[in-house]
Amino acid sequence: MFGKESIKTMLFIDIETVSSHSSLEVMERKHPNLHDHWPAKANLIRKGKPELAQLTDSEVYTQEAALYTEFANVVCISIGQVTFDDYDNASFKVKSFYGDDEKQIVTDFFAAITALLRRAPNLKIVGHNIKGFDLPFLLRKAIVHDVTIPRELHLHAIKPWESCLLDTSEIWKFGSWTGAPLGLLCTSLGIPTPKDAMEGSEVSEAYWNGRLEEIKIYCEKDVKATANVILKISQLPIL
Repeated sequence: MFGKESIKTMLFIDIETVSSHSSLEVMERKHPNLHDHWPAKANLIRKGKPELAQLTDSEVYTQEAALYTEFANVVCISIGQVTFDDYDNASFKVKSFYGDDEKQIVTDFFAAITALLRRAPNLKIVGHNIKGFDLPFLLRKAIVHDVTIPRELHLHAIKPWESCLLDTSEIWKFGSWTGAPLGLLCTSLGIPTPKDAMEGSEVSEAYWNGRLEEIKIYCEKDVKATANVILKISQLPIL
């Protein structure tokens, strides 16, 4: 589906997000105005996920807050590129922006993306559910922290065929309504799973228990797995 020259122009990304506070009780103490909005949000979440109906607001916060920009922080953004040597052997370069300072992470990421887009106008930014989660989350956080968003990522004003985003979850649907999460997709395609040591639902707890380095490794595995999905569907050897 994609040739090597096209893959060379792809930048693979993934983000990891956590609840903004270690618990709802801590948020109530440190940010009472934000806390006031959580009961309504928790009710909406429970309506959309009946399996959470019996959970308290505090339990819903612990389990779900990392998915919602207003109640979450990004703690890691990993980016990677596939390169080919003179013998067409593939290798992978990866870099992560991570830490406890969300503003610095977002600032550094957008500075890097802006520079890359200026140097390579045909750059494609690739991720699994990148259109539904990763990029919208990052764009909202850029606004929160007054970080300049490059024109190519003004997604609200860009026609679909002009977008620099490529979503592997959409590719796998092939026009149908049925997709697959990255872990399942990797298993189906015979790609090493990035979920061997951690699942996405465990990231927030891991962060609040001081396991940031493990989260970075997990995020980088997701990026590599997404690159492998592109290589696999292009009938090229995986990394």
